[in-house]
Amino acid sequence: MTTNTYRGEKIVLALGFFDGVHLGHQALLEETKKIGQRLGCKTGVMTFKEHPLELIFPNYTPWLITSNAEKEAMIRAYGVDFVFLNPFTEKLMKLTPEKFITDYLLKKYNVKVVVVGFNYNFGYKGAGTTATLKELGKKYGFEVEILPPFIINTHSVSSTFIRELISCGQVDEVKTFLGRDYALSGVVVQGKGLGHQFGIPTANIKLDKKIILPSTGVYYTHVHYQGKCLNGLTNLGFNPTFEKHPFSIETYIYDFDEDIYNQEITIEFKKKIRDEIKFDSIDDLISQIKMDIDQIRKDFIE
Repeated sequence: MTTNTYRGEKIVLALGFFDGVHLGHQALLEETKKIGQRLGCKTGVMTFKEHPLELIFPNYTPWLITSNAEKEAMIRAYGVDFVFLNPFTEKLMKLTPEKFITDYLLKKYNVKVVVVGFNYNFGYKGAGTTATLKELGKKYGFEVEILPPFIINTHSVSSTFIRELISCGQVDEVKTFLGRDYALSGVVVQGKGLGHQFGIPTANIKLDKKIILPSTGVYYTHVHYQGKCLNGLTNLGFNPTFEKHPFSIETYIYDFDEDIYNQEITIEFKKKIRDEIKFDSIDDLISQIKMDIDQIRKDFIE
């Protein structure tokens, strides 16, 4: 059972940013738990609320796979005792690798073992490597466990690689590395009503966080709503057939006619069907959408 109250117990602590909590992260969490059980210690994850690049190179900050709330919930689900979601500050950014260990990590936590991935960096300008961490562990009396790359299909599993798959629309490949389908959650809001007007009602969702999105186009999706899993067709894009149409995430839900405005739904992306297209007329657009709906029903539902 997890708790938010840490009272200075000896701890096996996993370090990293953990965006997406992918299969490589999950291996790190399992190793952390295993070491904790062997040593009879508490276990935890120390991560940050902000991606370090937000302070270091804001223009290069990646759009993330998971929000902080999602990330924390997923880590907790793996059964570690503590999740420390700390602010990444300018003062912290400027600490040397050794000062990060002595003035930050060891002051906050009674560290018995630190568990990290092979490419973990820390301290000012990322100068601290896993080799540095090993040396500092010997100097300050904690063990260091370094996990090798987690390889699937010749790819080293990383948040960066998974973000690339999502942004390219290769959502059907994501599960292999993430351990689950990529999903977005949001509240259903009023759209322009164009779908209703043409007999194809859609649920438009509003995102309240900066997270990575699949490339524009039409996708076969699963829609999770109040414990139900429904089939969906989701369009992401600017709908270029209409002038100055804002970016939207619209989902047609199969065999469903409930009013779900202001309700939260989760859209799980299964397969990209086609790219976004600019049509010569609204009639052509509606005709294509109806074909997309029929194709998904035939290929995935029936």
